Amino acid sequence: MKIQKSVVLLAVAAMSAGTVFGAGFGIYEASARGNAMAGGLVGSTGDASANYYNPANLTEVTNISVMAGATFINPFCDVDVSGQRQQKMNPGWFPPPHFYISAPITEDLFVGFGSYCEFGLGSKYDNNWALKYDTTETTMEQFTFNPNIAYKITEDWSIAVGARMSYITFENYKTPLDGYASSINPGFAPMDSMLGRQYIRTHLKGDDFACGYVLATQYKVTDDLRLGAVYRSRISHKLTGDFDASGSVHPAVTTATGGKVAVPPSGDASAKLNLPSSVAFGANYDFTDNFRGGVSVTWTEWSSVHHIDFRLPPPSSRRLMLNWHDVWRFGVGFEYDFTDDLCGRMGYTYDMDPSADAYGTTMIPPGDRHIIGFGVGYKILDNLRLDLGYSFILMESSERMIHDESGLRDPQKFSCDNAYSHLASFSISYSF
Repeated sequence: MKIQKSVVLLAVAAMSAGTVFGAGFGIYEASARGNAMAGGLVGSTGDASANYYNPANLTEVTNISVMAGATFINPFCDVDVSGQRQQKMNPGWFPPPHFYISAPITEDLFVGFGSYCEFGLGSKYDNNWALKYDTTETTMEQFTFNPNIAYKITEDWSIAVGARMSYITFENYKTPLDGYASSINPGFAPMDSMLGRQYIRTHLKGDDFACGYVLATQYKVTDDLRLGAVYRSRISHKLTGDFDASGSVHPAVTTATGGKVAVPPSGDASAKLNLPSSVAFGANYDFTDNFRGGVSVTWTEWSSVHHIDFRLPPPSSRRLMLNWHDVWRFGVGFEYDFTDDLCGRMGYTYDMDPSADAYGTTMIPPGDRHIIGFGVGYKILDNLRLDLGYSFILMESSERMIHDESGLRDPQKFSCDNAYSHLASFSISYSF
């Protein structure tokens, strides 16, 4: 396993060619129904995906229920560096899966289990793009394994507690140097032909496992109005792995730059990363027997990734500044039953960007996100349901400064213009 500053950054920039999922590195796509309704299932869920949206809502699911599915995410972005167009980025499809099961133990006690993705990213740039020293390719996958217990205190009030076991894998490629020495110091120009091309390439991989918890509650105000709240704790990861480097740098270049330009040693490395805590509030209301709506508001503690301290083979240990801030996410969704077997859904989400103007990473494009979702649910059999969803993410254009870790290059403005993503999702549910 391998890690390095960029890996940590990746983990921090963790859950997407830029973030393909949500602002920061969060993934909120947990079911086809929830995607279409903008996550408006916190107050009331009604199926096994309550394990994710609000475990206290498991008390609504009176039969043994199973749900499985995935969301396929395809991002696009026009990459600009200091005002110059670099490339049209499309790193491919990312398919975060989801699986849930719930079961009643007694009339008041319920259990459930969920497996889903809360964080992750994927970015891929041309090998010769302007900021290849920051990254050329990064992938990170995170999986949460989440057992829950829910208890109905009264007919109107339910509570729940669960464990969140988080597993992260990552891989990163970058090219800190590729060219003549004059590209980093014009004074070397007369000696370029003698010194030849200088290059440094790095590759890193790593993984880690850590635990957190979730607390949740639901309260039925009336037969038509239900309120919910969910707290997810911070998860502290200790990333461990290896860092490999290869290259060729002339000793004269290393000496002239005070040792800043040199092939770094390979070896073990580690870093601490806090996945942020969050609090979600929601309300669901039945307007009629066949028309329902839900709203959700989520606060996320992105300030927990203000900076990252990482240890690399000596003498390379350093602090990576990100200076992220806490943000909010707002969603509203609706569901309408056309027949007993067919329903339609739609929703809108506003997802705020936590990154700071002065600090950035090319692993995640900056900018607030607007998400419009649509979907249908079809009851194939009395106990078998298929949900389909489509969402379109439109990201606002925004610039961030990218700093060269060696300090030899001036900061560059990085932006993603005309950035958008397609999300197609499905879920299959079965009740015993």
